[in-house]
Amino acid sequence: MAVGYITEQNLQISRGLIRGAYSVNKFGYNSAVPSNAYETIWDGSNLYTYISSAGTATVTSSDTSSDNGGTVTVYGLDANYDLVQETLTIGGSAGSQSFYRVFRAVLETANTGTSNVGTVTVTVDSTSAAIISPDKGQTLMAIYTIPRGKKGYLVQLDAGSQKDLENEITLVVRNGSGNVFQTKEFISVRGGFNTKTYTLPVEIDEKYDIEVRAKASSTSAVSAGFELIVLDVPRTMQVSGN
Repeated sequence: MAVGYITEQNLQISRGLIRGAYSVNKFGYNSAVPSNAYETIWDGSNLYTYISSAGTATVTSSDTSSDNGGTVTVYGLDANYDLVQETLTIGGSAGSQSFYRVFRAVLETANTGTSNVGTVTVTVDSTSAAIISPDKGQTLMAIYTIPRGKKGYLVQLDAGSQKDLENEITLVVRNGSGNVFQTKEFISVRGGFNTKTYTLPVEIDEKYDIEVRAKASSTSAVSAGFELIVLDVPRTMQVSGN
């Protein structure tokens, strides 16, 4: 696997100096990937469940005495697949912004100490849409959804294993209005940290969910992430079907 490098153009995209383009760095961690089934690389221990109906978000903690009163910013998409965000109080009432997808949550202020003490959960439509593990300060979820009117270009995929054993890492995508996940990358690796860069980036259409999953030969912690360049697309362009 090749090691990525910084280009001048990518640096300008990250700086927000190229109109209609932005970068996405998604990284996740699953502390106990099993050997008998795939799990999503996120703060949960299962395949991620997507929100089925757009709704407002609430934020709670498993340690109410320590975390209640802190604030969390939730990032995602609304029912139109447009980017939205909202800052909510842990243990407080539901917000006013409607979310159809959540792909990141960040602790902004801590009620106790410098991070969250308990497990902080963002709930939308009775679904755990995002989880901040204790003392992490933000979600670790290798999940993203391409907003409306944009295309994503996968430029790098990373994966690492806590143990020196065989791992199957797969990046899957699906049309958000459908139920079929398509495999866009499959890597079989043994332990350590591995990176794959794409000389020809993989194009991913608007409203497509992106997710990294893993299965290990013996239960192991697995980290994974991916990098995207997201570009505006004229509404007259047809979906390519990639």
